[in-house]
Amino acid sequence: MRRAVFPFLILTLILTTCGTLEVSLTNSDQLASTPASDSADAGRAPLSMDSASAEIRQRLIESPMNWRTIFMDAQVVSAGEPDRRVQAWVDQPALSARVLGGAADGSAESLRAVDGASQLDLNILTGESSMTPFSGGEAATPFTPQPPALNDNVIEPHPLSSALGSSLDVLIFPSAIAQNEGTFKPVGMEVAAYRLALIVEWTYSQNQLPSYRAWVDVSTGVFLRFQQFDKGGGTDILSETTVSRVDYDLPFPAAFFSPIVSAMPDFSEDPLALAVSSVTPAAPAETDPLGWIYSFVADHSYPVRVMRWVRLPASCAVGAADCPRPEVVKMPVPLTSALQPVVWSPTRNEAAWVYPLDPDQRIWTLHLFDAAAKTWKELAQMDRSMDPPTWSRSGEWLAFRAQDGKGGADVYVVRRDGNDLKRLTASPDLPAEGRPYVMDAWLGEDLALRSANSDWTGAAFLMRVSDGSAKPFPEAALTNGPFVESPDGGLLAYVDFEDNSRKQLARTVTPDGKTRDDLAAFVSGIVTELTWSPDGGQLGFVHVTDDFSNVYVINRDGRNLRQAFASKTDAHFVFSPDGKYLLVQTMDGTGQHLYAVNLSTLESRLVQAPGVPLDWAWAFASWVK
Repeated sequence: MRRAVFPFLILTLILTTCGTLEVSLTNSDQLASTPASDSADAGRAPLSMDSASAEIRQRLIESPMNWRTIFMDAQVVSAGEPDRRVQAWVDQPALSARVLGGAADGSAESLRAVDGASQLDLNILTGESSMTPFSGGEAATPFTPQPPALNDNVIEPHPLSSALGSSLDVLIFPSAIAQNEGTFKPVGMEVAAYRLALIVEWTYSQNQLPSYRAWVDVSTGVFLRFQQFDKGGGTDILSETTVSRVDYDLPFPAAFFSPIVSAMPDFSEDPLALAVSSVTPAAPAETDPLGWIYSFVADHSYPVRVMRWVRLPASCAVGAADCPRPEVVKMPVPLTSALQPVVWSPTRNEAAWVYPLDPDQRIWTLHLFDAAAKTWKELAQMDRSMDPPTWSRSGEWLAFRAQDGKGGADVYVVRRDGNDLKRLTASPDLPAEGRPYVMDAWLGEDLALRSANSDWTGAAFLMRVSDGSAKPFPEAALTNGPFVESPDGGLLAYVDFEDNSRKQLARTVTPDGKTRDDLAAFVSGIVTELTWSPDGGQLGFVHVTDDFSNVYVINRDGRNLRQAFASKTDAHFVFSPDGKYLLVQTMDGTGQHLYAVNLSTLESRLVQAPGVPLDWAWAFASWVK
C-alpha cells in the first residue's frame, strides 16, 4: 500500500508548490497519522513554499491549537553519542505525558509519566525511580502563547515541554522556539512520517547562517524532522531527530499516564497498546541452587493494607531464571498490625517470629517456622509486647525482650523446642540500679546484656544462659555499644566513635581483646547494620548521611572495601548464603523494592515477580539456603 502513496505525494508536492492544491494525507494502512480534521485550524490553508516567514512563525506558535493528543515515535542522532529511540504520548487537555527512551535498536531504558499532578521518572534497567509534583502549572486548553511582539520577546513554553525532555519538546511544541527573533525560509517540501512537510530553515536576526532546519507538518505545524546546527549558525549537523510515526487525536486512556507502574514498560508499535515487558512466569520449584528469598509484601488496599509473607527461588532474583508468581506462606496468626522480621537460625532451616494475636496487641506469641515442612510451632506467649528474637551461635537458644508498655522490660531465653523459658533479667548478679536491661548480642551460648538506663555508668554483663549467672563483660572497649559476633566466634565487629578525630570507625576485635583492627573510617554520618556474611569472610554495613545510605562490604582482613549500593533513602541488606550477593531493601518514588547485588561486579538488579506490582512494598526480606 505504501508504494502507491509516494507517486501521489510527489504529484501533490508539485501542485502544492504552485498553490493549486491543498492536501491533508492519511495512510490508509493505519500506520500513518490521523489528521486533525476537527481542529481549530482545519479550515486554514496548509503551509507551502509560498508561505512567508511571519505565516510560518504564526503557524508554529499556534501549533498546539491544531491537535488534542499526539503519539510520536522518533530516532535521535547526536555526534559522539549512541543513537536513541524516543516514544511520546501527550494529552493536552489532561496536561499529561508519557515518554519512553532507550537504545535505537533495543528495549526502553527510561520512563517519564506525568498525569497533571505528579511526575514519575523510572530507570527501567535498575528500577530506581523518583516521584515529584508536576510543575507544569495551570494551562489553558488549547495553549495559545502571545506572539513575540506582544510580550517583549519573553519566551512562553508549553507547560508540558519540560515533561518531554530535550529530544521531543521542540518537535511536539515548536511554539516556544518560534517565539525567538529570526527569519523562517522555506527551502523545499518532502514526505516525512507519511505526511507532507515543508522544509524550513531558521536564521537568527544577528546571524548569516541558519541555526536549525525543520520539516514542518503543513497541516499542524508539528516538526517531523529537526536538524540542529551551531547556535551561531552553520551547516554542520550537530544533532538530528527523525520522526518515523505520528498520530493525532487518538483516544488515550488515563492509564497511559499513570505514575503508578505495575510492570516495566517497553516500546510499542501500537500507540493505543500500553506495552509492558514481561516474561512467562516460571513454574514453582521445590529446590533452587541459590536458595530461597522470603519477604513480606504489602499492597495498597484501603483502609487496611493486605500483607503476605511470600517466598521466591533466589535464582530468579539474580536473573538466572524466570520468576514464578511468589508462593504465599501461611502464617500462624493473621497479619493485622505492623510487620515484624522473621529471624532465621544460623544452623537450621528454621526461623523465629514474634507477633500479636489480636489487633489490640494485648497478647504476643513467639513462633518457630520449619521451612521444610512449612509448619509453625508456638514457643511462648506473653501479655506484653515482644521484640524480634536473636539466635545463639549454635541455634539452640532464642533470646527476646518483652516490654510492659510502662517502661518496664525483661529479657527472656527459650530453647528452640520451647523448653527452659527463663527471665534472665531476674538474676541477682545484675545491679538493680541498671534496670531495665536490653540484650546486646550473643557470644557463643552466652548473652551480653546492657543497661538501658541512661544514668547508669556500670559495665555490660555477660550472662551464661544455662544457669543465669552474670559477670562484667571482659572487653572494656565493647561496653560502649553493641557488637556482632562472627559466625565462627573468632571476631567481634562493632562501631566506635573517636572524640579527637570525630570519626566513626567500623572495627573488629578478638573476644579476648588482644587484637583489634580498624576496617573503615568516616568523618561524617553514622555506621549501622553491621552484618557478617554466613561464612564470616566478609562484613557489611550501612553508612548513613543526610543525603544517602551507602551499603559497604569489606573482607574480614580489612581489604577490598567497596561500595555495593547507594540509596537516597534508608537501605537494609542481607547476604546470600554463599556470600556472593547482597539483597538490598530500599524505598524510592514508586515503593519499597528489593535489589540483588552481585558482589563480584557490583551490578544491581531489581527483583520483580508476577503478581507483585512495582508500587507494592517488600519488607524484612531474608535469603536462606
